[in-house]
Amino acid sequence: MTNDASLSRRQIIVGGFPAGLAGLDEVFEALYQAGQVPKEDLGRELVARARRHNYIPSSAEHDFAAALLREYGAFCKQKESGQATKRKPQTWRGIPREQVPWFPMLDERFCDGCGKCLEFCSSGVYAKQQDGLVGVVHPLNCVVGCDACACLCAHKAITFPPRNILQTLAR
Repeated sequence: MTNDASLSRRQIIVGGFPAGLAGLDEVFEALYQAGQVPKEDLGRELVARARRHNYIPSSAEHDFAAALLREYGAFCKQKESGQATKRKPQTWRGIPREQVPWFPMLDERFCDGCGKCLEFCSSGVYAKQQDGLVGVVHPLNCVVGCDACACLCAHKAITFPPRNILQTLAR
């Protein structure tokens, strides 16, 4: 595992929780250039490659494989559609966005799939999942300080960190 500041950074949802990972864009680009398609048996390879720059606990390998496969599938769709896949580094008050712990957490036990959060959020944080429920797919797209989607959720399935985290970071 190496720590290289020049590597891309992504925050993805793994087993329902956000995980910040380095070097995924580079891994995805190499696999895409090699003609690898996102299919189930690629999960282990994605975990092995992601481990070169990140700690992935053995007990969470299955969850990481599923999350990385989902992210690689989205990466491939973007490439095929001609959309840009490189993310422009963003900051909040001079702090790299991936270091700002502001994003929604969605408790699937309470989500009924109504999609109000999906319709409201113009930042692309949410997407419909295969099971019909909504999931947080791009947590770093969340506008820091915005929690309006949580107010819209009748079942209180969406929560955010306490606001005082932002006050502490702003100092």
